[in-house]
Amino acid sequence: MLLFGLVACGGGAAKGPESPGGGGGGSAEGGGSKPTAAGDVSFEVPNIEVKGVAFEPQALGTPGMPLAEPKGQAKPLTGAAMDKQIIKQREVVAKTKDPVQKQAQAALLATMLYHKSKETPADQQKLVTEARQTLRDSIGGGDYTKADEITLRMLGSYELILGDIPNAEKAWASLVANDPKSKDIQFNKAWLAYTYLQEFKNAEAVATLQGENPTEKTPELAYVTAWAKWRTGDGAGAWSSIVMALKGWGNGAGRDALDRDVMLLAGRTPVTMNAAVDALSPIYGKGVEPSYELYAKLGLQSYQFAGRWSDGVAALDKALTTIGAKVPPNDLPVIKYQQGDYTVRLDNPEQAAKYALEAIKALPACGTKCSNQDKENVVESVYIMGRLFHILYATAHDDRYYQPALDLYAASVPLITMNQATHDQAEKDMGFLQGSFKTMKHDAGTYDKDAIGALIKRHNQEVQACYEQFLAANPKLGGALTINLEANAQGQITGASSEPKAGMQDMAGVAGCVVERAKQWKLPKKINGNGTGTARMKLVYALSKRTDMK
Repeated sequence: MLLFGLVACGGGAAKGPESPGGGGGGSAEGGGSKPTAAGDVSFEVPNIEVKGVAFEPQALGTPGMPLAEPKGQAKPLTGAAMDKQIIKQREVVAKTKDPVQKQAQAALLATMLYHKSKETPADQQKLVTEARQTLRDSIGGGDYTKADEITLRMLGSYELILGDIPNAEKAWASLVANDPKSKDIQFNKAWLAYTYLQEFKNAEAVATLQGENPTEKTPELAYVTAWAKWRTGDGAGAWSSIVMALKGWGNGAGRDALDRDVMLLAGRTPVTMNAAVDALSPIYGKGVEPSYELYAKLGLQSYQFAGRWSDGVAALDKALTTIGAKVPPNDLPVIKYQQGDYTVRLDNPEQAAKYALEAIKALPACGTKCSNQDKENVVESVYIMGRLFHILYATAHDDRYYQPALDLYAASVPLITMNQATHDQAEKDMGFLQGSFKTMKHDAGTYDKDAIGALIKRHNQEVQACYEQFLAANPKLGGALTINLEANAQGQITGASSEPKAGMQDMAGVAGCVVERAKQWKLPKKINGNGTGTARMKLVYALSKRTDMK
């Protein structure tokens, strides 16, 4: 597994102030904080940009094309012979008046055009478009209730190939309505539900699938059921359905996209790590290497991008325990750094630093499997973690951050070799930290806007996961979200509210999700937990859908 690209992803490393400075207990005024009473601070962290992905089902692609071959023709013609056959069949379609025969002749022409499009990819768009129009024209008056099964199946498939989802919906809906007792009804319903999902008509997709029980023998049905359930809030149902789809899928087309969706739902549904592994191990394999890869993917993909930090740490621990000394040397620095990065959010600076230091210790064994830039990225990420701990210590006077900051500086600063300016700044920061330890007053310490803002922004991935949960139901969702937090001197969040107010749908739903997440966040212990007063924080998020990817 090549994991280096994941360093500092999923929330990233927050730099904080431009310089940690060397002073004693920090200053509320210098950080933009406004005291409202003895020991109180109040500040706003504006313009926190969070971009979300409106996830879509991509594993299905397009259905297999049903074909109507001329009688007595064992295989399709090619080249000039096919061209002549197409010309002749166009004439037959044009002359045929009987509605039933016209559809049959149109299906023959559409099949010929399909074969020709495979033979001449440069003309594919033109040929497929002609095939679709031929089928449309064969349906008298555009009355799809009078269209036969093969015509609708072919037409629905061509509409999907051409990306015309509304008309694909029309064809598949007619196919379902015309013959609700068809032996292929589950297949037809699966593709109708898929068109609804593509249009974010999630309620319609659920209604279409109502009463159907997908099995591993109907993986398409199981797949769209998983997506319909996830988008409408049934996480447990979505997970069981996606596992069912995976069991029956095989290794054909769309498998990579399906694997991605499995990892997505493993993180975004309530399934526990142990339950996920129990469900997936029989499919992905129970050996050492498959188990290692499964745990690593859960830790580095599922839980990172869902903001499930404790689960991420645990999954990566299991990955390393599973593979032991056989861990790929280019994986170990990344895994250890990510564990440290996750642990920053868990209010355990000592353990976070331990993981980060293990990442640096693992770099020499990586050798040529890691580029110099890869190694520098890890080193600089460790330095930035130390810098964050430094400013939290220097402002809040939480002694838990001092030694971890110093240890991270000592390990990383000498190894910053590719950017002299960063190296020089890092050396100054280490000097400032050591100086602040000597001058820190025992009763000094406050919550600083920039320092706390840098820590809070490390939770952005949790906000993004909440946003994406509701973006899946409404792809146009976006706008401003304000979260108001209160914290005591022990770093505990004692109050949380939002604007808009928490609710069940759209931005209100996002607000409710973020508020519940924020209640678990931890701040440094002001003056080692002996401080007084309340910190009031106004966090202003700008939520928007990403346009550079689906």
